[in-house]
Amino acid sequence: MNEYLRFIEELLKDFRLSTYTLETKYKLKGFSAKYSGLKSGRTKSLNQATLASLENALNIKIDDTDPNHLSYIKLQSGQEQETKKNSSLEFSGSAVVYPYPLLGTVYAGEPKNLYYSSYDKTSKFTYSRKGHNCFALIVDGKSMESTLKDGSMVLVDMDAPLEKDCIVAVKLKNGAQYIKRYEDVNYSFIRLKSDNGEYGERFIDKNDIEAIYRVVEAIVKLI
Repeated sequence: MNEYLRFIEELLKDFRLSTYTLETKYKLKGFSAKYSGLKSGRTKSLNQATLASLENALNIKIDDTDPNHLSYIKLQSGQEQETKKNSSLEFSGSAVVYPYPLLGTVYAGEPKNLYYSSYDKTSKFTYSRKGHNCFALIVDGKSMESTLKDGSMVLVDMDAPLEKDCIVAVKLKNGAQYIKRYEDVNYSFIRLKSDNGEYGERFIDKNDIEAIYRVVEAIVKLI
């Protein structure tokens, strides 16, 4: 079976949805036609725009780094965090911490394809914003030392605004990904800068960006 077809059918079953409901309730225009194309074999895959629309509609994060094995993780909304507050809050010392899904690894160094598997784990941070969607990543590489050491864990807020010199996790349409400091240069390009002086900076065409999210908290590896 086509992997994209298998994934969509599993998604529909998990959420107890029909393609008609996705089109009408979640405003995914033309989704039934895309699904029919997969079933008939006319269509072999779904483009990034369609996958992004599914993510936004269902509040999930899709892992499509391996086109032969697609998967997803449900993201916790701010409202869910509030309603589950009594059961999900834990105390670490005197700080209240919140669990977030650990989705994978982000590379700090020379460009490398985004590789992450569904860890099916959570990591705890003190950060909480009502209505925001967040997930955790593990840093692999040394370009952000001494701010973020290799093996540190960061929390990404998909809804937080980007500001000059904030740290961001970036995934490009070609699969390459970075964790760097951000600067909006002009209408066409952004600049990504490293904290480690041994690494340089990169100018990225905005049209090449698939996703860019702000890092809002870090658990820095000490050794």
